[in-house]
Amino acid sequence: MKTLSHSLFLLPLTLLAASCAVSHPPQPADNPNFVLPDIPREPLHEKSIPYPRLDAQTQIDHLGIQIARLERTVEELNQRLHTLEQQRTIKRPTTSASNPKAQRLDDRKLKMNYLANGGGVPSETDSASQNELRLYNQAQKYYQRNNYSAAVAILKEADGGNGSEISRKNMYLLLKSQQRLGNCESVINIGNRYISRFRNSPEAADAMFSIGQCQWNMQQRDVARDTWRKLMLMYPDSAAAKKAAKHTDKY
Repeated sequence: MKTLSHSLFLLPLTLLAASCAVSHPPQPADNPNFVLPDIPREPLHEKSIPYPRLDAQTQIDHLGIQIARLERTVEELNQRLHTLEQQRTIKRPTTSASNPKAQRLDDRKLKMNYLANGGGVPSETDSASQNELRLYNQAQKYYQRNNYSAAVAILKEADGGNGSEISRKNMYLLLKSQQRLGNCESVINIGNRYISRFRNSPEAADAMFSIGQCQWNMQQRDVARDTWRKLMLMYPDSAAAKKAAKHTDKY
């Protein structure tokens, strides 16, 4: 009984000593080499995902393409508006046959409109040519600034149109822009269609030479030689034929 009482008396002391051992780890002073880590004053931020940064020239080119697309959209809307205005102008208002005075006034208005339009109502072909000219002027500016992507964006649908001179120029400028960008498949495609439509144009020989160059760069060496031989046969007196002869002799 005495032993049991003694054990019960020592049990709280044992538990108290154990809790002190657990709740109080060894002090850093016991270890002279112990250094507490630095506690950051602000919470650490998660690392953001790195995204590639475009250089200034690439950003300028992208903006130029967007501007060119917007300008093309504006031109298309202007053309539609111009066509609607013409249709509204030439539309003769209905008048009552019982009012000859009103009829004479309407005839006078029609005559004034006729004279104002140069003696005739502009046709849809004229409107299309005017739009082609505006597109050419815009694309030419971008081409001269070496922004070939913007020029392509403006002239992307240039396929020769109605066969007019300005439509031909747009198609050839599109070919040259694609060539500057190194898009050889587009150059070959556009060049073949250009030669088919405008065989007798001043730039037809140059377009055929460009086709041969792209075929050569695409490792189609035999096809390129055939293209240059056709060029020398079709346009023997052209400067492009002389360049083609040098290439066939060299390679």
